[in-house]
Amino acid sequence: MNWTKLALPALIALVFILYLPDGELLWDDWMNLEEFSHGPLMLAVSLYLLWARRTLLETYDTRGNWIGVLLSAVAIFIYALAVKSGIENLRHLSLFLLIFGLFLVFGGVTYGRYILPSLILLPFVVPPPAFLNANLTHGLQLLSTDMSVVMLRAAGLSVYQDGNIIDMGTIKLAVVEACAGLRYLYPMIGLGVMAGMIFDIPLWKRGLFVVIAAAVSIVMNSVRIFLTGAIADWTDTAVSDGFFHLFEGWVFFLVSFTVMMVICYLTLNKKEKSTIGHGVLKVSVPAEAVVEKPTPIAPIICGGVLCAAMIISVLIVRNIEPEVPDRRQFTSFPLKINNMIAEEDILPGVEQTILNMSDYFLGHYRSKAKPPITLFIGYYEQQSASNTPHSPRVCIPSGGWEIDNITEIELKNGDLSVPVNRVLISRGESKLLVYYWFQQRGKYIANEYKAKLNLLLGGMTSARTDGALIRLYMPIESTMSEVLADQELTKFSEELFGVLPSFVPN
Repeated sequence: MNWTKLALPALIALVFILYLPDGELLWDDWMNLEEFSHGPLMLAVSLYLLWARRTLLETYDTRGNWIGVLLSAVAIFIYALAVKSGIENLRHLSLFLLIFGLFLVFGGVTYGRYILPSLILLPFVVPPPAFLNANLTHGLQLLSTDMSVVMLRAAGLSVYQDGNIIDMGTIKLAVVEACAGLRYLYPMIGLGVMAGMIFDIPLWKRGLFVVIAAAVSIVMNSVRIFLTGAIADWTDTAVSDGFFHLFEGWVFFLVSFTVMMVICYLTLNKKEKSTIGHGVLKVSVPAEAVVEKPTPIAPIICGGVLCAAMIISVLIVRNIEPEVPDRRQFTSFPLKINNMIAEEDILPGVEQTILNMSDYFLGHYRSKAKPPITLFIGYYEQQSASNTPHSPRVCIPSGGWEIDNITEIELKNGDLSVPVNRVLISRGESKLLVYYWFQQRGKYIANEYKAKLNLLLGGMTSARTDGALIRLYMPIESTMSEVLADQELTKFSEELFGVLPSFVPN
């Protein structure tokens, strides 16, 4: 018996055993997050594709074996780093890359063709990073609200929109996060990928199926909100809550899927339509596949060594105790900054639960001659996929505020230049000037994506994953110009920089 035929499943089994703690987290997401409740279906289809395409395992290529070794090495490095940094979604994605790499190592391009369709399905049921999910959620909230308001007005209904609130006079509809459309979008994109696999069509047309699925889900979610408001106004019936709301959601999802499939089918020509049911199930061993030559041993040995190194390194990383630096609690935070006296405040319990912070400070600094400056600091001892600062860039619009202008400026902390986001927001006649930045291990970061990258790269040299969001704002009154507001926030920030290190460690 050829020992290489047993080596691949043995390595895959070892990798899965190592992955079990992360697999449990992914399964919990599938069971508890409606946006990813289609995960078990996608997994079942993935396993079916493995079985249906098994004839490709009867031969192998010598093409791509060393590329597989390279991909495996990259995947193992990312996985270990993601475990150390507490970034959950990267662990799942790097595992998929590792499996693909190992199949290339053992069977080249032919084995890669065998496993690829199954692996393509799985990333669509991996929850994205929290900050990306928040960006998408709030963006879809506003888009769905805007589109449904246009439909309501077109139907002759009187509507006033305040952020994500639709005021129809007798009833107010709040387009909350649950109504943003992600519960449609994620499953529909996954189903769009599956639909593209049913037909034997070019890659670009399969991509078109995914785009169509996303567009249909967004439009149909707005139609659902429109009908909810219209029926409530016409019948004076509370249809936005309870069983009807849930039933309406399920009905619209089925309608959305049907509409998506019809549109996708109409994009196909006659020949492509005749391939229904084949697609990725149509398998053939390429002529270039090498059958007569022996299995290449060198890349297989390298792949085995890499997997052994992965198991050892990940077990070591998982047993490293995270470093939580000493710091002062915010209960002792100075209540006098820039000659302004703070009135401490408390976040509502719901917001505390959502933000899941280790410690926080919220205070309104006041003086007789100046408008108040509100300071919020949210600190996290350990950041992870579900435990990370929420960006004001996506939280501001959900409160009914509109972002009029956002730029990155620099403030001075001694000789150090600190990048800060300057945001001008408005709601009706009210205006606020907002400054915010992220602080991690002595680094000041304005960009949300750079903050996540810094967390990931910092895991290479440090056991710390702590960090904080610092946000301050003040109202711009009729007697105050933006220039004066900038001056006040700048002075306050520069004094704040001297206070922060005791509470947000460098």
